[in-house]
Amino acid sequence: MAVIDDGRAYGHRRGSFDAELAEVDAGTPAGEMLRRYWHPVARSTDATSLPRDIRVLGEDLVLYRSLTGTPGLMLPRCCHRGTSLFYGKVEDDGIRCPYHGWLFAADGVCLDQPCEPDRGRNRESYRQPWYPVVEYHGLIFAYLGPGEKQPVFPRYDIFEGLDTDTEEIVIIDHFAFGGPSDAPCNWFQTHENAMDPYHVFILHNAISGPQFDPKLEIWPSIDWQRNDLGVTATQDRDLPDGMTLHRVTEVRHPTVRVIPTPTLTVLGKTNNMSWALPIDATTTRVYAMVRKPKDRPPQGLPVYANDKSWFDLTDEEHQIYPGDYEAQVGQGPITLHSEERLSSTDRGVSMVRRQFKEQVQRVADGLDPIGVHFDEAQALQSVVAGNYIVGPDTDIESVPLSETLRSA
Repeated sequence: MAVIDDGRAYGHRRGSFDAELAEVDAGTPAGEMLRRYWHPVARSTDATSLPRDIRVLGEDLVLYRSLTGTPGLMLPRCCHRGTSLFYGKVEDDGIRCPYHGWLFAADGVCLDQPCEPDRGRNRESYRQPWYPVVEYHGLIFAYLGPGEKQPVFPRYDIFEGLDTDTEEIVIIDHFAFGGPSDAPCNWFQTHENAMDPYHVFILHNAISGPQFDPKLEIWPSIDWQRNDLGVTATQDRDLPDGMTLHRVTEVRHPTVRVIPTPTLTVLGKTNNMSWALPIDATTTRVYAMVRKPKDRPPQGLPVYANDKSWFDLTDEEHQIYPGDYEAQVGQGPITLHSEERLSSTDRGVSMVRRQFKEQVQRVADGLDPIGVHFDEAQALQSVVAGNYIVGPDTDIESVPLSETLRSA
């Protein structure tokens, strides 16, 4: 009997994921590359005198803040007899193990061994495994890689020069500005979405109803460009009044996405930036940093039927009005790359994947990946993403770098 192949599901084999995109654990190629960068691991308010369990890149850690204000991040298993520092006592100089009282500074140095002669004659020879941290505008960032490859901590021009009388920076950690804090899926399938502008017209318009500024419903011309920091998408929409909405979105390797406000509440250079945190291979958190006037909300969130927020939807309404959370979590814990059929509109996604895998290979070859610097003079980075309203005679190519358009 002839075999009929009419596309039915019978006999369909389960596919596989691309480990170079999805893995995050230490020792894996992608996990080692990710460990060459600083990652946001918690809000500053999460570091207190009560130790807190956190998970980053598949590693279980304990976060605390000493009584003098210094945050610390280290492995929870005490190097002495192995109990958890989650139950430790935080003091002025660090955290003290609850079992035998060994006191560790934020850099892991043992400061006191109260049960030993002279409170530890050789205490300096013991060290609790630790990671360096930096606080930046309400987020705690950690570097989990080798010490000799630790880059300078990057800062961003859109968060510099804050007028503290009228402005503030807020941290948002619910998924895609409309969802729970943690998503039960691989981080990369959430990250590459930033270079998929076409989904806006279907998911955020045709399926769930218009959720953003009406100008974004206009079909644009789209182009993608690779650069030495990541991939950029430019979208030009011809407006009815003869002007052009020039919208620039960035994905910065490895986990940063810079997406201008979809409500167009900020014109010119964007006021926000997001980081995807791979908690582990199947759990993701997104931290967003937003600069805003003190008397205004951060930015508009997606709205659904009857002006409901994502959190107000019933289970049935999540089916009727899916958003980014449903679309990305719906791909499974780790999407099956072998089963995808990418097309021409997925060019930006393909570029992000290709560049990511190239950097994985660079680290495997003993080289430094893109976007890391070791000179403090290179710590400040300039953002080009934004919403720009320009005239018919404007040189579009120069728009992202033009400060004169900030008040357009």
